Formats: sequence, structure tokens, C-alpha cells
Amino acid sequence: MRRSHAVLGRCRAGREPYPPRVVLLAAALSLVPPSATARELDARFAGAGADLRPGTAESLLEELTSLGLVRVARREGQDTRHVVTTLGRQYADPSLDGAAKSRLVDLEALRTDLLSTISHELRTPLTAIRTSAGLLLDPASRPTEAQRRQLLDAIARNGERMQRLVGDILELSRFRSGSVSLQLRRFRAVALAEGTLGLVAPLATPRGQRLELAADVGPDHAVYGDHRRLEQALLNLVSNAQTFAPDGGTVKVRVSERGEDTAWAVTDAGPGIPPEDQERLFERFFVGRNDRSAPREGVGLGLPTALAIAQAHDGTIEVDSAPGRGSTFTLVVPTHGPAAPKGDEP
Repeated sequence: MRRSHAVLGRCRAGREPYPPRVVLLAAALSLVPPSATARELDARFAGAGADLRPGTAESLLEELTSLGLVRVARREGQDTRHVVTTLGRQYADPSLDGAAKSRLVDLEALRTDLLSTISHELRTPLTAIRTSAGLLLDPASRPTEAQRRQLLDAIARNGERMQRLVGDILELSRFRSGSVSLQLRRFRAVALAEGTLGLVAPLATPRGQRLELAADVGPDHAVYGDHRRLEQALLNLVSNAQTFAPDGGTVKVRVSERGEDTAWAVTDAGPGIPPEDQERLFERFFVGRNDRSAPREGVGLGLPTALAIAQAHDGTIEVDSAPGRGSTFTLVVPTHGPAAPKGDEP
């Protein structure tokens, strides 16, 4: 327990450069091995010269568990025995500074969020598929031909939804690893926008939404890039805009030329994005506070994927938004293609 004595001593002397709660967590982590219940941890703190308030040891173990630094080993009557995880052992390494410890915890939080998000998003379509298949296979169920078609459509639609989720994850991983080859060719910028709006129209029509296209370039203005990928990036932006635009609202796409770049600006009259959320928009699996209350099928991969596609073309995505005045996302890429083309030219 020598290390815990030193940690607590620095805390009492005011020399520890971390908040007292962080020091207390570090001390608790050092006192857990080889295992500990809340009562045992409380006794070990007492043996190290610290007199904790009742319930503190239990709350420390709960917090360490939520951070992934310890885990429940087994339950012993009213007590729960904990052991330190691999992450906890890394975190307790005295050679790591505060920044490194923080990164470890952030990585564990990202892993936990990833598993939670994927599990949540897969559960709904899987339930729909199992329910529909069960009704079709149940000998006591005698669906009409129309009902049978409806059940089969539900299976197909939810299967596609799961496929999109897995595809988005793999696609973003490939872009981040630099293993994607762009299939470059020339195509018309305005036609790309027209085709994208056509894909979103079936979703907008039932909500009475209007999709408008404006062009500051001629219909023959051509861009050299990966048509399929850029269509995917623009589709992600337009789909987001359509999701958050109000019923009866308008989604506008404007195609323009900026010096050596071509830009597609997508504007909606939705609720807008708070500044604190804008800083995290392109993080994987991030869902803003406005997004959580909106009907959606995404998991926070659309914008990161769109940005990865833009960056693969030496381009970017610009954001202009504020609460109460909607949002504009602009896809910008070099008109004549990336400086170092990837993939085979046609």
C-alpha cells in the first residue's frame, strides 16, 4: 500500500496537480488489488491513514467500474467483489502522466459507446425481422397475400438498414486507414445535385417538404472526382437536412464555383446546432442533443463519412449554423480533382 500512502500524502499536502476526486479515485484503484469489496476498500483506506465518509468507498468502486478501470468479479451476499481491469492496470502505471490517463479513459468510453450504439441500432431491425419471420413461419398465422407482402417488405427493409450500418462502419474505417481507391472521372456538378435530390424526394414528399436546386454554374460545369463517393457525401448532407427540416419546410442545394473549387451548399430551416455540438459534429457516433429527439436511422456516421470523402478529394465540409436559424453544410472539393489522385483513372 506504499503507493496509496504517497498519493494520499500528496493530496493532503496540496501538491497533487489533479482535483481531489481524481486523487481519491487513483488511491482507490491502487488499493483494490488483488480484489476488494466496498467494506474491504474502506478498511484499506483506514489503514493508509484516510478516514472516509460512509459510502465513499462504494461510490468510488461504482465510478471506477463506470470508467472501465475495475469490474465486478462476483457477488458475495450483500457485498460485491471488484478486480482491476487491464485498462485499470495501465491507468495505474506511475510512468503515465495525466494526459495519457485521460486518453485511456476516453478510449474506453469510445469503445463502450460504440458497442452500446451498434447494439441499440441493430436491436430494432433485428426485432422487426424476427417478428415478421415468426408470423410467416407460424402455422397458426394465416396472413393474407397483402399482409405477407408487407411482412416480407419489413424483413427486406430492416435487413437493408442493418447492411447500411455495417457498410457505414466499414466505409469510414477504410477511409481513415487510407485504403480506399478513388475511381476518378469527370461528371457534371449540377447533375450530381439533381440525382441526389431525386434519391431524397420519396422521404420529403410525405412530409410536404420542398427540395430546391439553385446553380451559379452552367449545366455543363464538370468536376473530376469519384462520382459515387461524392454522391454518397452529398446524400448524407441532404438526408440530414431533410430529417431536421420541419414538415412543409424547404431544403435547398446550391452549386457554385469558388476559384479552383466546386461547392454544394445544403441548407435547411431546422432547429440549428448549438456551438458546443458543432465542435463534435464530425466525431464518430456523436449525436447532438437536437438529433436525439428526431426520427432517424443514423448512428452518427453520416457526417464523419462525408468529411472523409471530401478530405480524400483534398476538400472539406464547412458548417454554418446557429440555434433557431437552421444549418448550411457545404461540400467543397477541387474542380480538377485531388492533387495526388488515388486509384485508376478511367
